[in-house]
Amino acid sequence: MAANADEPRNDPRPEAGFAAPSRGEDPGSAASVIPGLPDPAAIDDEAGDDALAPDEIAALIDPQPAAAPQIRPGSRCKGIIVSVGESDALVAFGAKVEGRVPLEEFRHANGEIVAQVGQEIDVVVEQLGGAGIPALLAHRRVRESAAWDRIEAAFAARTPLQARVVGRVKGGLRVDIGVSAFLPGSQVDIRPVRDLDAWVGQAAEVVVIDCNRRRSNAVVSRSELLKVDRERRQAETLERLVEGEAATGIVKNITSYGVFVDLGGIDGLIKLTELSYGRVGDPSAFLQTGQQVTAKVLRVEPAKERVALSLRAMHPDPWASITERYAPGDRVRGTVASVTDYGAFVRLESGVEGLIHISEIDWSRQLKHPSKTFSIGAETEAVVVAVRPKQRRISLSFKQLAPDPWDQYGAGFEVGQVVAGTVRRVVDYGLFVEIVPGIEGLVHVSDLAWDARSRKPKEIATKGQQINTVVLNVDVENRRLSLGIKQLQPDTWDTYLSQTAVGDVVPGLVRRQKEYGFFVELVPGVDGLCHISQAPKGTGLQQGKRYNFEILDVNERGRRISLRCEDATPIEDQAERS
Repeated sequence: MAANADEPRNDPRPEAGFAAPSRGEDPGSAASVIPGLPDPAAIDDEAGDDALAPDEIAALIDPQPAAAPQIRPGSRCKGIIVSVGESDALVAFGAKVEGRVPLEEFRHANGEIVAQVGQEIDVVVEQLGGAGIPALLAHRRVRESAAWDRIEAAFAARTPLQARVVGRVKGGLRVDIGVSAFLPGSQVDIRPVRDLDAWVGQAAEVVVIDCNRRRSNAVVSRSELLKVDRERRQAETLERLVEGEAATGIVKNITSYGVFVDLGGIDGLIKLTELSYGRVGDPSAFLQTGQQVTAKVLRVEPAKERVALSLRAMHPDPWASITERYAPGDRVRGTVASVTDYGAFVRLESGVEGLIHISEIDWSRQLKHPSKTFSIGAETEAVVVAVRPKQRRISLSFKQLAPDPWDQYGAGFEVGQVVAGTVRRVVDYGLFVEIVPGIEGLVHVSDLAWDARSRKPKEIATKGQQINTVVLNVDVENRRLSLGIKQLQPDTWDTYLSQTAVGDVVPGLVRRQKEYGFFVELVPGVDGLCHISQAPKGTGLQQGKRYNFEILDVNERGRRISLRCEDATPIEDQAERS
């Protein structure tokens, strides 16, 4: 709006800026002053470094438009920011007219004020200015109206908009799409997002899923776009995936049962057994998250959106030619991969492991836990015992690295030979005695003592005790050695029989009483039976007392002696009478 030409020039606020001079006029002459605008002579001292010079304004606004529209309150027009002050910006608009816009009008949803000198903006005239007084303009209303036009058009066409996350609010995020909009937490990503605060300040592409211009309410979604993009990429990926061919993707997640690979909108799974031809303990030892990997497609299930992959199938199967590299009797070297209760697994090459069973660790029958001999990661040698390609197994032996003690010492044992050894095990049926490392013999309970009552192994010897034994039998083929302890002493049975005969009366101690008779100890190691029919009638015999017995019969083969007792008086009582 131009000022009255007859009014005197009075410019109490020169910092308000100035308009461009007319064509052909001297910028310093009075004729160059545009009515309603400050004197340009004040530019050097008042306008500041950021203000536009008159010639710069002239370059942006035509001072003599062909048909300048009439400006009135409510008019909407374009303007150029001439200068930016502490509280407002001076804008040149219309035909040689300036107005002020409060800086708050330039504040966006993220709290940032965007106003730069030379910036072209849309404004609405709120109030016309007077002589030397700029008009009052509004910018936010025009900007937000244009934004809402764009939002409604995007909502109708389901086209995406660029947004910037400006803050965290209850249930989601506040984003700037020209106006403030709400992004629910469930719509941020396809998968649940645990840390929404990490999104503040991030840019994102969203789609409007609900808007109400009258209430200034807009709801946007990022996950909707991701789903559409995923479906598109899934369709493209499924078209190019071919069973039996290789596919490349990025390792997305590593679990205890396999590795998930992003093939482009769809995940493929490499199971643990498909990572390597050998044993797989930790999948992360083969692949890392974010790593690019190429694997063979085993199976594609479009309906279930499943793809089975194999990393090991990208390499030749080492078991297919295993017999060409390993044979029984070969001496091999490898690294201990794992140790179990039943043995140690040795990695011979990539994808090939052999088992050293616990029985193949030492020639001794005294089995030790494999961890006492092997440790994971240690190198070891072994001898190949068997190769089974179909079962994908190789049996190894550690003990065969040393000579078989039975081959060395087995032929040297003779029946009747006295040998020393160490008690390795005490069991109910006897003692296991190690004669030399790797060779153990059994002392059966029946060969512990001549006394039939002394048959508890733990009463004869203890584990780790050094004892002497007699070789009773040698079976080299079956690797068995029978030993005896009682044979170290003369047979009390033979000695007793050589000194007595049927019909002799001998003393005896009643040890046990049964319904059918009495068991009598004649001498240590020699017992006899006095049947109830051969015992005195009436009071009978007392356990723990000694009596005189007549030998009725001797069974040498069965080691049995039949006795008869006629006098029920104990020998001790008989001595007192006499």
